[in-house]
Amino acid sequence: MTKLAKRLFLIVGCIMPIFIGTLHSVTHFRELVTPEIHQYLQKGISVLGQDQPIWNTWGIVSFMMGVSFIVIGLLNISILKIVPKERSLPALPILAMILFQICVTYAGYLYNSGFQLYGGIFGLAIMLTCLVLNSKNHNTL
Repeated sequence: MTKLAKRLFLIVGCIMPIFIGTLHSVTHFRELVTPEIHQYLQKGISVLGQDQPIWNTWGIVSFMMGVSFIVIGLLNISILKIVPKERSLPALPILAMILFQICVTYAGYLYNSGFQLYGGIFGLAIMLTCLVLNSKNHNTL
């Protein structure tokens, strides 16, 4: 069961964040950072009391989202590499990914994005399964 839990964690905690972060970053730089989008987002907003174009706020958030997903996946890979093969995963990384999937689901619901909503629900189910399988072999909670 520990082996299956680690495989599930690898898929949802490592491969998927790296894949989604890479896909988002490629899309950001190929399609979303165009002169048309840049011009469209020149309308000003106030962020922390400073007026700035929406472009500045949106651009950094979009860029950092892609990079952050990749970093989450890489950090989770390092966790898998550190834990000996016969040992179960620590509960904290699994719980962190459960929280992450809850946030993905909520964002999908809040912003009416079916891909995020259903992807978050799927990821949450997989990570909960990972937690149960992981804790059955070893008392990690």
